Amino acid sequence: MLVHIVSFGSNWWARYGHDTEHRHRFSRHACYYNSTGILCGRKVRRHWMAPGLIRFNGAGDFNPHFPDRALNQTFHCAELTYVFGGNRLLFERKASRESVPDCYLVAVQSSRFGCIDPQADWKSPRSVVVAVSQLRDEQEVMLLMMADDWISTSSGIWRLSGFDGKAKARLEFQVEEETV
Repeated sequence: MLVHIVSFGSNWWARYGHDTEHRHRFSRHACYYNSTGILCGRKVRRHWMAPGLIRFNGAGDFNPHFPDRALNQTFHCAELTYVFGGNRLLFERKASRESVPDCYLVAVQSSRFGCIDPQADWKSPRSVVVAVSQLRDEQEVMLLMMADDWISTSSGIWRLSGFDGKAKARLEFQVEEETV
């Protein structure tokens, strides 16, 4: 599966190799995780309503010192699985620039896009939830979306414009047309 990264969740952490004497413990033997989270004081906490995460292995094409360099890049990924009580998506390696993504990884924060009502029809049927965090009125949702999929928030409807080789994929506010 080819996944194009539009945005990451707020929560990052790492697991390092078990061999404390190995010279690659903190690089090639490490793995890096990203998920949704809510800022609580000075810390980002998970507060998962739907647990899930994405993973990059240290031996792959991901630089943990500069995660933003992976934005607007397409990666080969394993299929999304439900393991150990949550969704897991493994990013294996970068795809070529000419690769057409199957879906897009998008993180949506209530502070920027508005709140989601999880009881309502808030996302297009093809969109898949990776993780959801919520604390009081703060929310963050990580989704796998396809081009032209949408989400509905308290601010309105947001549609994903797909990557066309020139313009970057992004969520755009959909202006409702007035009927006369």
